[in-house]
Amino acid sequence: MTAADNRAAVERFYALMNERRFVEMWGLFAGDATWSGGGNPPARTNPIAVMQETIVDPMPIFVTGGIDFTVHALTAEDDRVAAEVSSHAELTTGAVYANQYHMLFVFRDGLIVEVKEYNDTLHAREVFGSLRRQE
Repeated sequence: MTAADNRAAVERFYALMNERRFVEMWGLFAGDATWSGGGNPPARTNPIAVMQETIVDPMPIFVTGGIDFTVHALTAEDDRVAAEVSSHAELTTGAVYANQYHMLFVFRDGLIVEVKEYNDTLHAREVFGSLRRQE
């Protein structure tokens, strides 16, 4: 696969995510893929199966059933695609989740084998942490 093919796969990933077509979206991943996050402290590395349990349709906490993503820039080279992305979601609590991300996708044989997600962890904690306090 070429860098352009990998870039197209990341574009498809976000299109499918926004359309909540998760079965097709997960088909872009190798069975042994991992998803990890940056931050302080760094998030642990999860097998893709954990993410499949997390990213579901609908996500009842969100007014529209999920988070909408906007891709601002993609850079592809060899087996890697870097994505600058923003998100927006209104929560049923009235809060708004609007984060900025840098995502690194690594490919093997045309499938995503690794995702490294970097975002504003303080914003996520402020928005989603309030939910834990309300329970």
